[in-house]
Amino acid sequence: MEHTEVGVIILTYNDWKNTLACLACVHAQSGLPRRIVVCDNGSENEVADRILEGWSELAEKAGLPAPVEVYGSDSSPAPFVLLRSEEPESIGGAMNAGMRFLLYDRECHAFWLLRNDSRPESFALAALLHHLEDDDLKGTIGMVGSTQLVKDSDVLECAAGGRWSRWTGDQIPLDKGLERHGLSDRKEIAARLDYVSDASCLITRVMAEDIGLFDERFRGFYEDVEYGLRARKAGYALNWAPGAIVRRMDCSTAGLTPFLRITDDPELAPKDDMDFIRARFYLLRLAHPFALPFMLMALPFSWRTFRSRRGRFFMVMRAALDGAAGRMK
Repeated sequence: MEHTEVGVIILTYNDWKNTLACLACVHAQSGLPRRIVVCDNGSENEVADRILEGWSELAEKAGLPAPVEVYGSDSSPAPFVLLRSEEPESIGGAMNAGMRFLLYDRECHAFWLLRNDSRPESFALAALLHHLEDDDLKGTIGMVGSTQLVKDSDVLECAAGGRWSRWTGDQIPLDKGLERHGLSDRKEIAARLDYVSDASCLITRVMAEDIGLFDERFRGFYEDVEYGLRARKAGYALNWAPGAIVRRMDCSTAGLTPFLRITDDPELAPKDDMDFIRARFYLLRLAHPFALPFMLMALPFSWRTFRSRRGRFFMVMRAALDGAAGRMK
């Protein structure tokens, strides 16, 4: 597959600076993609205007067409599109909007998903495309993940994605914390992948049309894990492109409260905690419901870890019960 068959989807919300920096990296790729769509997930008008203005300047300097602004479910054949949503959606819903938009373009055979805090190096797309074919993997490759680095360091956030614990619901990023030059073997990573991080991943059109798009009930956590598990269940292989280097400017989730692994920070965002725990238990309900009784019975034993934050304990309990019952709103 060639770069001229790829559509890029950049997800953003009220953040014009990171979005323009990400766009500059995409425009600097060794081969310019066929289409670039910035999915604006309900940003304020002033932010969207800054993105459109800065992107227009970027395109003009390169002698390329100016981006166009499109709302909702409208379509456009323009190569560069700012796709705006009136109200914020879930992460999965926002990414789906971009994929649905590009699915109308029959010449677009793969979708490169990027969070707007991602900074892909110039050969990232070429490396992703190179690893869409691999004789060592069984089955058709449906997704390829990047090598994600923490900001400007050589420390890994993950190699492509990670594994998912079917008993605890925990997601385990592969090679997290390792140095860039001490990575695991590519074939070993590919064999262990349960999911590919949606911060930077290439998804084939064939797979998207076969298994569908992201589950929009996930509110910003675990949507990529569920999608990877669904892809593998359908017989698709997941792969890693070590040369697809992407730096993440905002990649830490240390401020959350992963179940039974409580942080010491008292200033945690309650909504993020609720969405994280709810999604974790909901995915267990979908993918391995046999683990739910074990996890729910283990919850009361985490009481003492909260000490003076008993209100947070009850919040976690409520979120876990919501997820286990399938209540995702």
